[in-house]
Amino acid sequence: MVRIKDTQLVETVTGTWLRFPNSFKKFNCLVELPGHLTMNINSKSGSIHIHKKDSNNVYQPLGELTLGNAGNQLQSVVHGVQAGPMQHGGVPIGTLGTYENGEKPVRQSDAS
Repeated sequence: MVRIKDTQLVETVTGTWLRFPNSFKKFNCLVELPGHLTMNINSKSGSIHIHKKDSNNVYQPLGELTLGNAGNQLQSVVHGVQAGPMQHGGVPIGTLGTYENGEKPVRQSDAS
């Protein structure tokens, strides 16, 4: 059970108030997303902290996405908070364009 005194209310860019642990630090822009997710954008570092609402309606850290550029190439690095690789639709998420066997995974349609 989460104690209210261990959490804080934080306002998003749209004026919605969401509950986070006291350790949460709001950066430049907090955006609420579908699927009970938030993006906490730090424009100085180029990082985007992702949080997901838990069963107690408190948004907990899920991972961090760091964006940057090298020449004309966009680079991104994903760091998951939970043990094991982060995934979306069964496909591991990692550095864009970098895969162990050199091939990009393909997500197949669920349609039969």
